[in-house]
Amino acid sequence: MTDPQPILELIYAFRRSKTMFAAVGLGVFDQLEAGPAGVESFPDFDRSAIERLLDACVSLGLLEKEGETYRNTPLASQYLVRSSPHTMSGYIVYSNYALFPMWQKLEDALREGTNRWMPVFGFPPGDLFRHFFSTPEAARNFLLGMHGFGQLSSREVASAFDLSRFRRMVDLGGGTGHLALAMIDRYPGMTAALFELPDAIEFARGMTGGRIELIAGDFFKDPLPAADLYAVGRILHDWAEDTIMRLLARIYDVLPSGGALLVAEALLDDDRRGPVDTHMQSLNMLVCTEGRERTLPEYRELLEAAGFVGVNGRRTGTPLDAVLAFKS
Repeated sequence: MTDPQPILELIYAFRRSKTMFAAVGLGVFDQLEAGPAGVESFPDFDRSAIERLLDACVSLGLLEKEGETYRNTPLASQYLVRSSPHTMSGYIVYSNYALFPMWQKLEDALREGTNRWMPVFGFPPGDLFRHFFSTPEAARNFLLGMHGFGQLSSREVASAFDLSRFRRMVDLGGGTGHLALAMIDRYPGMTAALFELPDAIEFARGMTGGRIELIAGDFFKDPLPAADLYAVGRILHDWAEDTIMRLLARIYDVLPSGGALLVAEALLDDDRRGPVDTHMQSLNMLVCTEGRERTLPEYRELLEAAGFVGVNGRRTGTPLDAVLAFKS
């Protein structure tokens, strides 16, 4: 008989992620970062129920247990505690309260070919980023999530190509500025700026230490700051092709001759057989945006249609790959 384990793993997968989502959302790892504690340190929960959650986190490698005392593993301390500089807690909270409900409507998205913001939350996709910044806490969770994910890839994206010829880089929609910071670390002769929505810029002030210029604006509407290298990370995959072409045209028009655009996105294999995580992200784009993930040839087609030349791609071994395109 064929081994059923791959099917069982898929059946159980959402239970494991939801267990971590709940523990992060309830502040379990934040509380235990202050020191080891027992079940009695969580008086707001049913004792038997919270013990099950803590023991489940032990089985997932997120907590350690000695006797009746629990403590964070190094993995949890680094990525699941809100105060950690490498935290992914913001994206986990966003996954729990925004993505998880929309994924429950995946079948409807497949039938209709549209995202689930309106059916689940009652507002249209055009208000997507307004939702992310609807409250200070929502903005913090979203930006911390993007920051945590960005830190996994930014250094590798910055080093995927030799960009030493460029003097000024502007990251369009770069969240907390993690890619711009990685750029100036990699290329000391380069200056960098972050061009972001006003609320994101205010949050980024506390993350960038004055090392890069912070410029508030909307890259679809406002004049783009001058640069010979622009970057868009996890931006193009959000939008339908007509919107992508409008943004690429704006970038192309202001680039000097010989300037370039660096795109950081997860690339599908040319034969579309993988990677699995990129296919899962493409389905995620279906339920929550107008966009999707693409192959390198598909990005090359978009970029060349906008006038770019010399389009090349690099796998980075991280959640995001790199594509570089030039203005002749």
